Amino acid sequence: PMARVSATFEGLATNQMVSYYTSFARGGFGLIITEAIYTDDKHSQGYFNNPGLINEEQTQAWKKVVDSVHQVGAKIFAQIMHAGALSQGNRFIQETIGPSAVQPKGKQMEFYEGKGLYQTPREATKEDITEVINGFVNAAKHAKAAGFDGVEIHGANGYLLDQFLTDYTNKRTDEYGGSTENRVRLLVEVSRAVREAVGGHFTIGIRISQGKVNDYNHKWAGKEKDAEIIFGQLGHADLDFIHITEYEA
Repeated sequence: PMARVSATFEGLATNQMVSYYTSFARGGFGLIITEAIYTDDKHSQGYFNNPGLINEEQTQAWKKVVDSVHQVGAKIFAQIMHAGALSQGNRFIQETIGPSAVQPKGKQMEFYEGKGLYQTPREATKEDITEVINGFVNAAKHAKAAGFDGVEIHGANGYLLDQFLTDYTNKRTDEYGGSTENRVRLLVEVSRAVREAVGGHFTIGIRISQGKVNDYNHKWAGKEKDAEIIFGQLGHADLDFIHITEYEA
């Protein structure tokens, strides 16, 4: 998957995107995972001209991509993502949210039209967390309606779900903070909620990493013990696959 910021300002997949994804299918790729797609009309959008899956118009625009890829004989998954504190272009709202009010490391990515430091996010309330989960659920439903063969939940690379998993961005003292078991909780809750919404025969996976777009070399503090907890919890979350990615893995 790779962000391209080539959708319309309103988040609609374009004919350019139809051609782009179909070219991979035509070239022999059996499975394509889309760029990150935002999940709600609140805090999820990460970049301007980022595509969404939050309404019927966006769903129908993606259907053109899906149908074209299928006609060439390949499968395609929608990658659904909430940018959280790393959002640097959101047409709906200017503030960002994260697990805690911790300013992200590094600078915004200029090739996605960002500039300067990231803003400090507002700490997500329980209501915000419910909205996050509902956003992933609704985006997954729209992906299924568009004809996608599955969805990949983006829990990697420093975006919102990974912010909850990461010790230095998550300073919460409730059930979503503290221990590794608590910090992985939102990833598990999103996975289970998506599964319940789309049923047992629709493919669901999650992408996770240690490194982040704004902190390439980060490693889980608990190393193998953390990995055992994280993979163990996700292994019981009704997922079909875990997609691991790492900077220079």
